[in-house]
Amino acid sequence: MNFFKGIFFLTSLLVLSRIVPHPPNFTPILAGIIFLPFIKKDLTFALMVPLASMIISDLFIGMHSLMLWTYSSLMILSLISFFFYQDNFKRVGILALISPMIFFILSNFGVWINSNSYSQDMEGLIACYVNAIPFYTSSALACILFATIFYLIKISLTRKFIQEL
Repeated sequence: MNFFKGIFFLTSLLVLSRIVPHPPNFTPILAGIIFLPFIKKDLTFALMVPLASMIISDLFIGMHSLMLWTYSSLMILSLISFFFYQDNFKRVGILALISPMIFFILSNFGVWINSNSYSQDMEGLIACYVNAIPFYTSSALACILFATIFYLIKISLTRKFIQEL
């Protein structure tokens, strides 16, 4: 039962972070994905929470034609975070740096391949990626900031728990 409470709580937080007003792509979803293995080392948990969060929040903010690319990117990041999980700041930092890059590359490839706005050649692909740089910047800053905050909270809670023993 605690497993489902955890999924509900985290999903609710991530949904809320997407539906409250915020700068584009400035949400804790990628940092949340990085931290799911800290909370519960369970692959189903690591995949379900981000997927459920995205589906539920997209019901509020609107479905779109790129959901397959977006959701697939997040599932790949969930797998990477799960399999490369290690409880140290260096590993969290590496994941916080590469996660936005992977999301940027995969999701914007989807934008390019499904768009009439860009020519279907190398020039169009480059234009698509260049136009998406502001979204990448916002996503990367959010991921680094929230991952750092989550890690500091984790350290603080761990130390407090140890001191209480």
